[in-house]
Amino acid sequence: MATLEKIRNKSVLLFVIIIVALLAFILGDFLTSGRTYFGHPTTVAKAGDATIEYQDYQNRLSQAGEQMRQQGREVSNDVLSQQVVQGMLTEQLFKNEYDALGITVTDKELTEALTGANPNPQAVQMIQYLAMQLGLPEATGTAVFDAMQNPAKYNLPAQVGDELRQIWANQEANIEQAMLQQKLMRLFSGLYTYNKLDAKSYYDDNVTTREIAYVMKDVSSVNDEDVKCDNKDVEALWKSEKQVYKLGEPMTEVNYIYVAVEPSPKDRMEAQQAVENALQGLRTTDGTEAVAADTRFVVNNATTTAEGIATKALRDSILSHEPGYAFVLNRNGNSYTLAKYLGSKMGIDSLNVSVIQAVPGVDLNALVDSVNAGASFASLSNDSIQGQDSIWTSLEIASLDDATRNALTNAVIGKAFVFTDSIQGQAVSALYRVNERHAPVKYYEVATIDYAIDPSQETLADLTTALRTYVSNNSSADEFTKNAVEYGYSVLSDQVGPSSVGIGNARDSRKFVKWALDAKKGQVSPMLQDDRQSYLIAMAVMDKYDDYLPWTSPAVSTQLMSRALNSKKADKLAADFSGKANDLQGYASAMETEVARGNVNITTPMLLNIGISENELQGAIAAAEKGKVVGPVKGQRGIMVFEVENINTEGRPFDEADYGARFAQTFGIGRIQSPLPLLLGSDKVDNRSLNFVQSVGE
Repeated sequence: MATLEKIRNKSVLLFVIIIVALLAFILGDFLTSGRTYFGHPTTVAKAGDATIEYQDYQNRLSQAGEQMRQQGREVSNDVLSQQVVQGMLTEQLFKNEYDALGITVTDKELTEALTGANPNPQAVQMIQYLAMQLGLPEATGTAVFDAMQNPAKYNLPAQVGDELRQIWANQEANIEQAMLQQKLMRLFSGLYTYNKLDAKSYYDDNVTTREIAYVMKDVSSVNDEDVKCDNKDVEALWKSEKQVYKLGEPMTEVNYIYVAVEPSPKDRMEAQQAVENALQGLRTTDGTEAVAADTRFVVNNATTTAEGIATKALRDSILSHEPGYAFVLNRNGNSYTLAKYLGSKMGIDSLNVSVIQAVPGVDLNALVDSVNAGASFASLSNDSIQGQDSIWTSLEIASLDDATRNALTNAVIGKAFVFTDSIQGQAVSALYRVNERHAPVKYYEVATIDYAIDPSQETLADLTTALRTYVSNNSSADEFTKNAVEYGYSVLSDQVGPSSVGIGNARDSRKFVKWALDAKKGQVSPMLQDDRQSYLIAMAVMDKYDDYLPWTSPAVSTQLMSRALNSKKADKLAADFSGKANDLQGYASAMETEVARGNVNITTPMLLNIGISENELQGAIAAAEKGKVVGPVKGQRGIMVFEVENINTEGRPFDEADYGARFAQTFGIGRIQSPLPLLLGSDKVDNRSLNFVQSVGE
C-alpha cells in the first residue's frame, strides 16, 4: 500500500511537470511565431474589419515595384511596402463603407465614363495614349474599344486586341474605384454644413485687412540666466497640448550612430594616382586599351556630329585638339569622368527610308515589284506584315549593325531591295527603300570614361572594427550615448514604430527598426550594416512609448524647453515694459527700437515678418479698436505694442451661400488630406508587417 501511495503522489507531481512543460511549449511557440494562437500568423496588417493577408500583400508589392520600374522611378522597398499596406487598408475600409451604404457604380455609368462624350478625367490620358500608339483616326474611348474588339479593321495584329482587353480591364477597375470614392466623399462633404454666423465670420476674417503701427521686442534680448525654466515648465507645457503627442501605434525611442562608408584620404590619393596613370596610358596607346583591363573604368563610345556633342566643355576640347587627346572632363565628389578624342570620319548624317518587316515565312521578294510600282509600304500591312513609309533615321544609332548600315549607305535612291542579316544565328529579312539621303558630314568618335572612387576593403574593415569595438565597450544605452563624442561619433535620435520605413534617413533600414522594436529598454545593438555596404549603424533603445510621446523624449523635450524658455522671457519683457509709455513712440524709445507698419489679415499664417503661429498676437489685433494703443501683448517670439490705424475691406458684398461654401471647404471636407483617419474612426492600425522582415544581428 505504501508503494501505491508513493506512485500516486509522484503521478500528481509528474502531471504538474507535464502541464508546465506543455504551457512553456505553447508560450514559447507564441513568442517565436508571432500571434500563432492569438491572431492569424499570415496577417500583415489589420484595422477595424479590414485585414491584409501576406500573399495578397506580396502580390500587390510586386505589382507596385514593377510599375515603379516601368516608370523609371526608384523607390526604396521599405517605403513602398508601407505605401502598399496603407493603400490596401484604405481600399478595404472604403469597400466596407460602400457595402454598408449601398454605394455602387452601374454598368451604364462605367460605360459612359470610358466611352461617353465626356469621359472620366482618369480615362482621358489612357485613351489619348492608346489612340496615338495605335494610329487610330480619333482619340476617343469608342475608337479604342472598337479597335480592341475588331483589330483587323484597323490593320492591327490579333494579339493587339488581347493586350488592349487587359489594359481596358485594369483601367475599368481603377475608374470604378475612383467613381465609388467620389460618391462616398460627396456624402462626407454633405455632413460639413455651415450656418450664417460661420459664413459671416469667414467673410469678416478674409476680406478685412488691418493697417497697424507697432513696436516689437524680441525674446533674444533676454539672457537665458535671467529667467528660471526647468523640467516642470516643460511638463506643464506638454500637458497643455498633450493630444498633439498622441501616438497612432507604439513607438520606440532610439539613439543611434550612423557611419557612412566612404573613401578614406588614402583611397582618394590612390584613386588620383590611378586616374593619372590612366590618362598617361590613354594618351600613348590606341583607343581605350589602357583602361580595358581595369573594371573600375567604365567606357562609353559615341560617334556624333559636332552639334551632337551635348557638353560644351567636351565639344570645345574635341574641336581644338587632335585625335588621341585624353583629359579629365569632370571631377565631382567621389567620381571622375575622363574623355578621349578617338578620331573622325565623314558619314551620312541621316536618310529617309521606308521599311517592311514580316514574320518568318513571308516572301518579301514578291513585294519588291509592288513598291517599285508605287504601292505604299503601309498599304501592304496585315497580320503578318508591318510596313512604314518615310522614316528619317540616323545611320549612327547604336542599334544599327554595320551590315545594315553599309547596305543603306550604298543603296540606290528610290529602288526597293530585300536585305537579309543574321541575328543570333537566325536569318532576319527586311524590305527597304531609301527615299532620300543627306549629304555627308564630319563625325567625331569620342570615348567618355567614368571612374568612381570606392572605399577600399581596408577602409571598410577599419570602420567596422572601430564601431564594433565601441559597441562592445559601451554595452548600455547610457554609456553608448555618453561616450560617443570622445570616440569621434555623433549620436542621433529617432522614434520608430511598426509603420516606420527606417531609422532616420538611413536607406533600407526597416530591418533595423524590427531589431529596435524587439529589443528591451537599455539594450544596445551589435554593429549593423546595410546590404549595399554603404553605411554602418548601431542603436541603443532609450525608451518605449504606448499611448503618447512623452515630454521626456529628447526631441519633444528639446523643442518644448525652447518654447518654455521663450515664454518665460516674453513674460519678463511684458512685465518690464508694461505701462512704460502712453503711445507707440514712447514704447519705441523704451524698447530702443523703431515704430514699424504693416498690414495684417487674421487668416494669413505669417504675421508680418515676425513668424508663423503667432495666434495670440493676431487675435489681439483682430479684436482691437481702431486708434487705441494695445499692449504689451505676449507672442511666441517676443512682445508687441500696436495700434490699428485703419481697417480696410475689399468692397465685396457679403454673400452667405458663397462664403458659407468657402467656410465648409476650408474647415470641412477640404481639410481631409488622407481618407484613412476618417475611415478608421476610433480604430487603430495594427501593422504587423515587421513580422515578415528578417531579423538582423551578428
